[in-house]
Amino acid sequence: MIGTSRYLLQPIGRCISRRFYRSISNMPIDDEKAKYAKDTGSEQKSETETAAKSEFKDYDSFLPDRKGDIKVCMIGGSDSLIYAAVLLKQSRLIKRIHVVDTKGSFANAVLDANHIDTSPRIKCYKKNHLKHALKEINIIALMDEINFKFDLSPAAQFEAVSAYVCEMAEQIAQLSSESLVAVFVRPVTFTLPIVSEIYKLAGWWDPDRIIGSIALDRMRMEAITANLMDLNPAFLSVPMVGGADTNTVVPLLSRATPINRFTNAQQNMLLQSLRNADREMVNIESKGPTLSDGAAAVKLILALAGGLSGYKNIISSAYVRSNVMPVCRYFTSELQFGPGGVQKNFGLPKMSASEVMHVEQSIPLINEYISLATKAIHYNRHITLKNV
Repeated sequence: MIGTSRYLLQPIGRCISRRFYRSISNMPIDDEKAKYAKDTGSEQKSETETAAKSEFKDYDSFLPDRKGDIKVCMIGGSDSLIYAAVLLKQSRLIKRIHVVDTKGSFANAVLDANHIDTSPRIKCYKKNHLKHALKEINIIALMDEINFKFDLSPAAQFEAVSAYVCEMAEQIAQLSSESLVAVFVRPVTFTLPIVSEIYKLAGWWDPDRIIGSIALDRMRMEAITANLMDLNPAFLSVPMVGGADTNTVVPLLSRATPINRFTNAQQNMLLQSLRNADREMVNIESKGPTLSDGAAAVKLILALAGGLSGYKNIISSAYVRSNVMPVCRYFTSELQFGPGGVQKNFGLPKMSASEVMHVEQSIPLINEYISLATKAIHYNRHITLKNV
C-alpha cells in the first residue's frame, strides 16, 4: 500500500473518535445534495424502510418465475464485457441487452451469443450509434475499453482511461440521464467521481443513480476467505468499505457472516492476498481477470435490476457519493437498492481496531484520487472545447 504521512492520519484518527463514530452511520443527507434537490424542486428520498443486512449471492434464485422487463446497455471494449453479456442473458430479470462496441471487435461474439436459447436478446451497436443503443435503457454499465493493465500505477491507469470516461459520461448524461449508471472502468476510485461530477455539470445530478462497482474485490475476498476456512463461498459474505480499488478498499472481516473470528495473522494474510491479486495474474501472463470481472459485474447489475423491479432487501457494497465520512466525498459502504438506485446507505458498522486503521490510511488516497479526477474533467472538457 502507498505510504501515508503521520500528520495526515492524525486529524482523520480524531474524526473516528467514539462519539463521532456512533453518529456518522445515521447522518442526514449531505448539504450539497440537499441544496441541489431544493434548487431543482426534487424531493428527498425516504429512508424509513429497513432491510436485513445480507447480500444475495444468486439473485435469480430468490425471484419468482416470471419474465423481467429490465433493459441493460453495456459500453466498452474489454473481454470482460462479452462474458458479462452472456451471463446476463441467463437472467429472468433481463429483457434486452445492448452492447456498445467501442473497439469494433464484438460483432461475431454477439451473433454467437444470440444462439443461446434464453429469452433476452443481445444487440451490438457501434460507438457512433450510442444514441440508438441508449433508447429506453434502465441500466447503463460503463465498462473498460481495454483489458486492464497490471503493470501501471493507479495514476497511470487512470490517465489511460480518463479521456474515454469523460467522453462517454458526457454523452450518457445528455442522451439517457434517467438511467441508472454502474461504473466498472478501473480504477473505479478515480472514474466514479468523473461520471458523478459530469452529471452535475450537465444539470442531471442524482448521486443515488450513479454507482461505482467494488464487486470484483468483494468476490475475490469472499472466495479467498472461503478457501482459507474451508467454507462454501456462496454462503460467505464480507462487507467492504473505503475506496474502490485494491489499494483503498477495506474488507470488514470482523463483520463477515456466517463466520467472523480470524486471527491477526489470518486477517493480514487475507488482506495481502486481496492487494496482490492483480499482480499474481501478471505472473501467469494473463490478460487480466476477464472471467471473474465479468461475473462480478453481473452481480452488481442484477442487484440494481432487482431494486428497479421492486424486490426488497437487495443489499450490496458499492462506491458512491455519500456523507458516510465527512472528510471523504466518495466512499464504499453497504447499500440497499430500490427503484431509484440507492435506497438506503447503512454507513459504517462497528469495526475492529485494525480495520479502523486501514480506513484511516485509505482516506488520504481516496481524496487524492478524487482530486485527480476533478482535474481530468476540466482538462478533457478544455480539450473538447478547443477542438470544436
